[in-house]
Amino acid sequence: MKWFILIICVVAVLVASFLPTGTLGDCIGIASFACYALFPFTNTKRVRARWGTFTIVFIGLLGMAYASVYLVLHSGWLVVGSHTNHVIHTWLRILGGILFGVTIILMMAGQLPGTKRDDPETRHDPAT
Repeated sequence: MKWFILIICVVAVLVASFLPTGTLGDCIGIASFACYALFPFTNTKRVRARWGTFTIVFIGLLGMAYASVYLVLHSGWLVVGSHTNHVIHTWLRILGGILFGVTIILMMAGQLPGTKRDDPETRHDPAT
């Protein structure tokens, strides 16, 4: 079940990174990045390196900020000039690519799924 949640979170993050679809899509992006940031703390049967956990949480928080800026722009809460709008959207596209790239790197490094924790009951210690 947790693998299914992880796959849904990663797909939602990837979709939110490259397909801003308006206010609903931005809200879905905020929720998916929040799940992405909290995922390392929900799965206690898997172990990740400290840098992997930190990176997953950081990408989740950065992604929430990313989707929040898109939400502010799409909903009209902040109206900016055409040049500023172009600059903001350019930086958001760059940030979306960085989020995508770091997610792929985490997957290739094996830190996104993590490794199974050893069960202490099945571990055989040498006799002393």
